[in-house]
Amino acid sequence: MTRPTSRDVATAAGVSQATVSLVLGGKWPGRVSERTATHVRETATRLGYRPNLAARNLRLGSTRTALLVVPALTNEFFARVYTGAARVAAEHGFGVVLYPSPDGTG
Repeated sequence: MTRPTSRDVATAAGVSQATVSLVLGGKWPGRVSERTATHVRETATRLGYRPNLAARNLRLGSTRTALLVVPALTNEFFARVYTGAARVAAEHGFGVVLYPSPDGTG
């Protein structure tokens, strides 16, 4: 099954894709009614819609990605560091790329 797109949300909500973009981008006040905005958000949730971060980053001209360099992937300590870093990054809309240092130093 493929991930639902903003176009799928628009179709299911009976609104335009532009309306979905305004609502999900937080730019709807003064442009879209509260009722419609609520309906769009509920529809997106029901469909399991998640924004395509790669497309958003391309549009914004920013990757919102952090690079984490670690000396060893086999060390449990660094596995926990990565897990924590990925969680915090996700809370702030960032991704994490893990790069093991080739010479084992970090």
